[in-house]
Amino acid sequence: MNKNALYYQTPYVKEFDATVLGCVKSGESFAVTLDQAGFYPEGGGQPADHGWIGDATVLDVQEQKDGPDLVYTDRPLESGKIYHCRIDWTRRFRNTQNHSGEHIVSGIVHRRFGYHNVGFHMDTKVAGMDGVMTIDFDGPMTWEQLMEIEQEANQVIYEDRPVRILWPSAEELTRMDYRSKKALTGDVRLVEIEDADCCACCGTHVMRTGEIGLIKILSVMSHRGGVRLEMVAGQDAFHDYERKHALITELSRMLSVNAGDAVDALKKYMEADYRKDQRIGELNQKLFQIKADGLREYPERVLCDFEEGMNPVELRKCCDYLMRHTPAEVVGVFGENEDHSFLYVIGSETVDVRPGGKAFNQALQGRGGGQKEMIQGSVQVEQAKIERTLKEIFAV
Repeated sequence: MNKNALYYQTPYVKEFDATVLGCVKSGESFAVTLDQAGFYPEGGGQPADHGWIGDATVLDVQEQKDGPDLVYTDRPLESGKIYHCRIDWTRRFRNTQNHSGEHIVSGIVHRRFGYHNVGFHMDTKVAGMDGVMTIDFDGPMTWEQLMEIEQEANQVIYEDRPVRILWPSAEELTRMDYRSKKALTGDVRLVEIEDADCCACCGTHVMRTGEIGLIKILSVMSHRGGVRLEMVAGQDAFHDYERKHALITELSRMLSVNAGDAVDALKKYMEADYRKDQRIGELNQKLFQIKADGLREYPERVLCDFEEGMNPVELRKCCDYLMRHTPAEVVGVFGENEDHSFLYVIGSETVDVRPGGKAFNQALQGRGGGQKEMIQGSVQVEQAKIERTLKEIFAV
């Protein structure tokens, strides 16, 4: 940890000048060392800064145990030359808000339950959304307890409490109560949030809690004897609200109800849809029976049936019924898609259909597979060729 790094001494500096000490090719990028440690390196669960050195784009930053940080750029830079450097401040401040928000939540959990934060990752992608944090705690918590913690955490934000950075001496450290994942030696940097948390940390943080804006816990799941939280803070929490507000607005528009009535309206719609599916299932069963009754004297070994408007589940049920109620040994049921390809289900109670299914796909450039009793897949050829190929392959 570089105690004199610019991102520690002047954490809100967005631009600075630095001299390139060295530049070497490293894979597809270039590893650059600077005389100013202004770009934050990946560490403590926080992603590295991005930005620009002159016209070069900063792709990554990694700390070296001995020596200056390695700043990876998309092009070479001239050693000995002074460059104007710019930090991608949107990214930096977003990570800063998230990291400070995580400290508040972890500190409250530790004070209430005595649990430790044993795993922390920022910028996780969840359900198509970037910027989600995951935090692992070594003890159980309910959703109701976490909602209380969320409320307390946001109260800390609303009160705009100061965030202090401390560099205690070894002697002072022995008298302090702080969170840490491991025993520490050398320079120890503590991040203290008034009446909320004190934790050893190498990350960047806001100066006052009000700058975080908002904390939102998204989910909780059991994880290795404890729990894993998914949460967002700051700008990411605002973007999460924007996204969900847009979704609920569109949903209420589609259901022709006010946003507050959308859940009840959706439940009614789902209940009606379930009843409709039940009725369709009953009608399909009658259809399958009528079809099978007309095929009781079917003379061939292979039955090829084409249906309109059936989904994959209905095709499987149709195939299964015809397998059990007609004399055919092999049954193939096909349903045409809008692009004129065909979904298929091929089944038999007496024949392993997998080898024939493989040959069928090879002959028609189809794809699919399954168990010995039933396979399913798709092909894109005309109906006559499907029927002819199916009977040629399974007739023997």
